[in-house]
Amino acid sequence: MTDLICLVADKNIEAVVDAALQRHESLGIRPVKFRLVTHPQRDSACFHRPEPLLRPFSNDAQHAIVVMDRAWEGAPDLSATEMEATIDDKLAKLRADWARAFVIDPEIEAWLFRRSPRLDEKLGWHGRMPPLAEALLIEGLWPTNAPKPSDPKAAIEWALRRVRRPRSSAIYRDIATVLGMRDCGDPAFLRFRATLQAWFPPA
Repeated sequence: MTDLICLVADKNIEAVVDAALQRHESLGIRPVKFRLVTHPQRDSACFHRPEPLLRPFSNDAQHAIVVMDRAWEGAPDLSATEMEATIDDKLAKLRADWARAFVIDPEIEAWLFRRSPRLDEKLGWHGRMPPLAEALLIEGLWPTNAPKPSDPKAAIEWALRRVRRPRSSAIYRDIATVLGMRDCGDPAFLRFRATLQAWFPPA
């Protein structure tokens, strides 16, 4: 039996979740056998219709998760936690206490930001002055004393344009592979980690 089925909204989320789950010690969980499924209709379908893709796994996987962004075209006027509750109600019809949704506000890039030279390196900013966090502050993309930029996706896109690198899921995977899991304070990530720790405690 598979431990965990992960329904994700796009390839960038897939890359980050894949890298995170492979770092089980950093997450504080036992090693898990997981399978990633990327919804072809992205965030909208993950919100409105997660059941059809997850139903075939409801008897074959110990647990399931849905990971998506809060910001997408046509998104309802709900908070991330309200969207999670809506999806969880749909998932409960498949199997009680089987699946949980995690909605990242605003987008997956929120899980990738720390004031870390490793982030600078993976974004191709290593050796540039000023360091990335300071450059984003000057650009007005990272408010003073804030834990992350106000628009993390725009911040990553700006940095990559400056170093003339195309944005790709491979870059997202590289960042998630090296950044400290214990240092991410994003609310959706904290719920994600706590849920996995409850489901798959270390041996």
